Amino acid sequence: MTGEIYEVSDLRDVPLEQLRAEAHVQERRYARGGLSQDAAGLELFRRAIDERNEAAWQAVLEIYRGLLVAQAGRKVVRSLVVEDDGFCVDRAFQRFWHATSTRQLTDFQDLASILKYLKMCLGSVLLDQARARRRQAWVSLDDVAPEGVVSDDPSSEVIGHLARRELWAAIDRDLPDTGERLVAHLSFVAGLWPREILARHPEKFHDVYDVYRTKRNMIERLRRSQAIQSLLN
Repeated sequence: MTGEIYEVSDLRDVPLEQLRAEAHVQERRYARGGLSQDAAGLELFRRAIDERNEAAWQAVLEIYRGLLVAQAGRKVVRSLVVEDDGFCVDRAFQRFWHATSTRQLTDFQDLASILKYLKMCLGSVLLDQARARRRQAWVSLDDVAPEGVVSDDPSSEVIGHLARRELWAAIDRDLPDTGERLVAHLSFVAGLWPREILARHPEKFHDVYDVYRTKRNMIERLRRSQAIQSLLN
């Protein structure tokens, strides 16, 4: 395939690798401002959405991920979100995947409408992350310097008023899960980001989402901690 004009129906029997290569060509051409045909990309999305084809979905992630990363950088709300672009883009693709579980490709007019919907998913993720950060009144552990203070978070008040030894004794008591204790120490003390934690301890976590989940569970557990509340009082 060399960029010829195709109808989506012409590509139903085309091998996936050949289809992926054509979609790559078209996407690079579009990114450079050139004319691009939609057929290969539409067929990839058709297989991913209508057939729930995992290999086609992986091709979609590979080809169109860069588009969303660039889009994230242009969003005004991006400055209010502490999670990195990769995390937000991954969540946008997840949201798109779940949202289309009850839809068909025919619900979209063309490739442009599909990509517009993807961008809307990204915008929703960014807004949700910004609202959650403001509503929960605590910042991501990714923002914590090795000796820093987390504003409006129970643990930040402890850091500001109690000896570190007492703080970590309370944290260790209220975090029975070894993974949560590890994330707490690496985030607060070492100042590591989730991806850095994963890189340092790949045997402890399945993926970066697992680190984020562990981090959030840890924060919520500390917020509810009677031991820390008693220390504050």
